[in-house]
Amino acid sequence: MYLIFLGPPGSGKGTQAQMLSAKAKLPIISTGELLRHEQEKNTNKGKMIKEIIVKGKLVSNKIVEAIINKRLTAKDANKGMIFDGFPRNKNQLRHLTGKLGKNNVYAILVDVSDKEVKRRLGGRRMCACGATYHLKYNPPQKSGICDLCRGKLFIRNDDRPKVIADRLKLYHQQSEPLIDYWLKSKRLIKINGGQNISRVRKDIEKKIRNLGIKL
Repeated sequence: MYLIFLGPPGSGKGTQAQMLSAKAKLPIISTGELLRHEQEKNTNKGKMIKEIIVKGKLVSNKIVEAIINKRLTAKDANKGMIFDGFPRNKNQLRHLTGKLGKNNVYAILVDVSDKEVKRRLGGRRMCACGATYHLKYNPPQKSGICDLCRGKLFIRNDDRPKVIADRLKLYHQQSEPLIDYWLKSKRLIKINGGQNISRVRKDIEKKIRNLGIKL
């Protein structure tokens, strides 16, 4: 069983991928983690990746696909995998389905509206001590002040309105062709990501079981 998680930033797809991985005993392939691991090894490829990322550019399909290919040869990949952050475009999709076969892969879309994404990400607040808050779901006792260290809370750059809007625009540009592909292939599992984490998890597991896949 090979499963691809799709969804906008702030949809919680990473959290759901982790929970499903534990339930189904399947490893997760996270493009971000694989790229970081390659950099940490300080290989020639790792140095090249670091240079690209520092410049704020996207790592090429060729490099990403080579790293994915290597990961797919690991023993724990024999029975299946969960993909988080891959494929991101049609070329990567063609590469993956070419390696695994289209009929062996399902896509899980954790669907959340742009309005909800903006509410979730725009409400996040951070502290230098590592504590995180949300203005609606987990507010600090005193506005703008960390409960733990009394430090001043700040907004991450990724959570600023302009950046959120840009991330959503990029998500729609990249993901809509992929969603359309899986929809036409009748291999798309669509989940209402506006629910709480537990409800989303139960819906994912139920729909997977309805396909005759054991967890």
